[in-house]
Amino acid sequence: MAWLRLTKKELQLHSAFLLTTLGDRMWTFVIGLFMHQLGGMTWVAVQQLVDSVLKLTFITIAGHFMDRIDRDKIIQRSLAVNNAAVAVSALIFAYMFTFQPEKYTTYFLLLASAIASVSKVASEIQRICFQKDWVVVISSAENVRLEKVNSALHCIDQVSSFFLPTIAGALLDHFSWQSVCMMIVVYNFLSWIGESYILRTLYRETEQLKTRGSELTGNPDLLLVKDVKLRSINVYFEQSSWTAGFGLSLLYMTVLGFDNLAASYGQKHGMSPGYIGILRGVGAGLGIAGAWSFQHVAGKVGLLWTVMIGLVWQNIFINMCGVSVLLPGSSMDARGFIANTTFSEWTDKVIAKVAHPEPQDAPPIPFTDVAFSVNLFFMGIMLARFGLWLADPAITQIQQETVPENQRYMVFSVQTGFNELFSILKDVIVIMFPFTSLFGLLTLGSCVFVFTGFMFNVFYHAQCGFSLTNKFKHLPQEQRGNELVTLSQVAPEKQSLIGEEEEAKTSAQKNGNTIVG
Repeated sequence: MAWLRLTKKELQLHSAFLLTTLGDRMWTFVIGLFMHQLGGMTWVAVQQLVDSVLKLTFITIAGHFMDRIDRDKIIQRSLAVNNAAVAVSALIFAYMFTFQPEKYTTYFLLLASAIASVSKVASEIQRICFQKDWVVVISSAENVRLEKVNSALHCIDQVSSFFLPTIAGALLDHFSWQSVCMMIVVYNFLSWIGESYILRTLYRETEQLKTRGSELTGNPDLLLVKDVKLRSINVYFEQSSWTAGFGLSLLYMTVLGFDNLAASYGQKHGMSPGYIGILRGVGAGLGIAGAWSFQHVAGKVGLLWTVMIGLVWQNIFINMCGVSVLLPGSSMDARGFIANTTFSEWTDKVIAKVAHPEPQDAPPIPFTDVAFSVNLFFMGIMLARFGLWLADPAITQIQQETVPENQRYMVFSVQTGFNELFSILKDVIVIMFPFTSLFGLLTLGSCVFVFTGFMFNVFYHAQCGFSLTNKFKHLPQEQRGNELVTLSQVAPEKQSLIGEEEEAKTSAQKNGNTIVG
């Protein structure tokens, strides 16, 4: 049970991350139900689109400068913005549920969505800090395996996903929705105080967090504001692991995540918030199993094969969702929609759904009456979570170990940008086709993108070379722009496991090149 033993700094990092994920997971779940209740599936997609556009616009630029800003300032400021924006957005929803201003519903929804999206941008910056940078520094400072700390953070994230939707669904079923909004406001204020104190203490006690490789080896040309995005994207594609990361981005072009679109689909078929919360909780439980298994599977077969195992698993059960929309009882009727709807009627309906939100008043039905095809749809999403959360941390760690420290925020910000780009594409398609009869086509298209993401990682694995004995085929890197990523970024325990041949190659490279990090 050595993996349960934590150092003080690990415990501090985990505690702060837990406070963040509890708030984020509850808010992500309830805002989707709020949007569906007040505006239907179209407005669920609109809200997610605003999120993605803001993240794509700002995070890529922010990542360029985050590599050169004090780590404490980055995380403290993003923490404050995140919690304040969530509180303000929740207050707007509370006002709408209390006074039901039908004449101004569209404007209030836009305002609440925009402010909530600001919180999402800040939350994403926090996650980059936690999961892409601080985790590497703390694991090195405490001399613990990076796989262990990565696995712990992903488990915390999935534990939050397990409990919070279930709790939030029960609260929404038994209390007024405006009361739930006020609970969220209070939690965000209290968690902000606690998390801010923990992170500041951790920063002060960890000297490694106060220094960066970029302070010694940063490229001064990158300090130019002009063409920041283009420079960042070029740096991203210079990384040897970009195909693995890009394959991960393709998984965001899907309606088959346990996000608010799937929840809206379930509500359309009579699922109650409580039932949806339970299903998401079970899916998160499988995500916990995947995240916990990651460190053990990676220790046995290496990161590359862990990615393969996880993505194969995910594809098998994602295709179950594709099968479900073809079964009797499914609401998919693409032929009927095409035969009975003209182009002008389609555009008029799309514009009307955006301009005039439709409150959803359909009462929930007992879970035993939910159609088998709908239950199978959610079963596929739930079971796929294990594979996703086995592969996701493995791909992330491959990038952590192959990206130079002075480019870490830049590269992971671009990674986030690509994730959001495909999420935007998905949301735009849903807004254009917000009809339940066409959701099955979106499901089948999602299966194609998930498989394509898998193939990108197969290609990366082939580039590194297939091996059943060498777990570290991804580590020896080609030289990129006079910068070499070496085993100095890998935890000492892992270095001791690498064969003499790889150590000799690394030593030779150190003698002839500048070492970053």
